[in-house]
Amino acid sequence: MKSSMSLRNMRDLVSTVSEELKADRAEAERIIAALLDRPLFDLYAMDRISEREQRTISAAVERMKRGVPVEYLTGRVQFRDHVLSIHPGVFIPRLETEYLVELIQKELQSAPATILEIGTGCGALSVALAFVYPDSRIVATDISRVAIENVRQNVKNFRLASKVHIVQCDMYEGIAGRFDLIISNPPYVPRARLKKLPKSVKDFEPITALDGGEEGVELVQKLIEGCGSRLSDGGLMAIEIDEEAVNIIELLLRKQGIYSFRFHKDLFGRWRYLFIGDHDEKG
Repeated sequence: MKSSMSLRNMRDLVSTVSEELKADRAEAERIIAALLDRPLFDLYAMDRISEREQRTISAAVERMKRGVPVEYLTGRVQFRDHVLSIHPGVFIPRLETEYLVELIQKELQSAPATILEIGTGCGALSVALAFVYPDSRIVATDISRVAIENVRQNVKNFRLASKVHIVQCDMYEGIAGRFDLIISNPPYVPRARLKKLPKSVKDFEPITALDGGEEGVELVQKLIEGCGSRLSDGGLMAIEIDEEAVNIIELLLRKQGIYSFRFHKDLFGRWRYLFIGDHDEKG
């Protein structure tokens, strides 16, 4: 980066970070705000950039140039209205998963009494749904010890320990009872496509949270096969999927005798979500 003498104000810093990371100005502003832990709208209220802040930004930018995600550098990730702790080695939740929460609210006719999240990661979905449905009982599971530690921290930070029960397990293993809502953002990237992912994703985020098998449906299939004995009568299952796997998934559903299902697009117009269960259109 430029010497500290040349970075006298925020506009200089934004321009330099944009140039160093080959990012547009808006993205550079977002990165700087995250690194300085300041609201984005308040960024330009800083008259001068201290030498300590410049060193912080400079060191972070050098690591980001090697591919390290900014979320792992700050230990924070924004998800809907909440700032969650995120640990290195835990999948970073995306905008697509935020929109899944909105779709669930539209699909459900009433608040679910019980919710099961499989593959909770940092707990973004469980935390979000705990606030959307404050009377629901939530079970959040993950096979990863690091993820379990991460979600436990977030549940504690948001004082949700009485609402969210955390279980380390594989898929439905050891989970008893039925649930009104089952949600999952499983690994769904086809194996051949993993090497084409951005460096920040393939080299730093956990491969087990990305690799969906040869066709991207290995874990989706297990979720579908197990939902019959776990979903309440009239319950809803919501899964994030790969847009290229829709036809394969439809065949899997019909093979399981499941005919009440539908696919939804994300905010970018890509097929991204599978909903299983009874559905009545709202008037």
